[in-house]
Amino acid sequence: MKLLSVMILVLLFAGAANACDGILSLFADQSATKCFADLPCCQSVPMYLMYVRGDGPEISNGMAFRLEKSSAGAAFLEPQWPGDFLQFGSLEDGIDVVVRAGDSWCSGADAVSYMGTIPVVNFAETGEFTVKVVDSPHYNGVIVTLCQTGYPLYNVIGGTFVFNGTCKCPEDPYGTILAVRQSSWGGIKSLYR
Repeated sequence: MKLLSVMILVLLFAGAANACDGILSLFADQSATKCFADLPCCQSVPMYLMYVRGDGPEISNGMAFRLEKSSAGAAFLEPQWPGDFLQFGSLEDGIDVVVRAGDSWCSGADAVSYMGTIPVVNFAETGEFTVKVVDSPHYNGVIVTLCQTGYPLYNVIGGTFVFNGTCKCPEDPYGTILAVRQSSWGGIKSLYR
């Protein structure tokens, strides 16, 4: 019974570790270290959409996601995509952003890649609110394309940005508790002795 329990926990830890294979998240600057900002009424600030590679693959050519905000008093302004990126859809209904056909771009060995800027304006919110990168309804996930022949699709996780509050950055800028520390079988067994 004890061995079965340990095996189940190993599978759970393995699933959590795979979730760290790339994160598409919003930050206050391009250093990808601050996931919160103050946003007084009637002002706007940019959020920087970044791909944090972690143990994940190089990305290229496109992404699909949706933004979910917790306040009706805030709104997204027109996103700014670098280079030849094209946008299909809206941020709140699901967006697909791709590099124009024939173009290619690869993140290479970059730990963090800038994907675009999304301004947000506060019309009436006085308290804390969040913006989350969530699953695209077109692909049932937060999707990036890989820097490989044929640009296959790859699922990553989305992050959370906090306005008029704080989140733990860079320890947990994604609004989740993730098992990011690699471990051995012996290390996991030792937790349950």
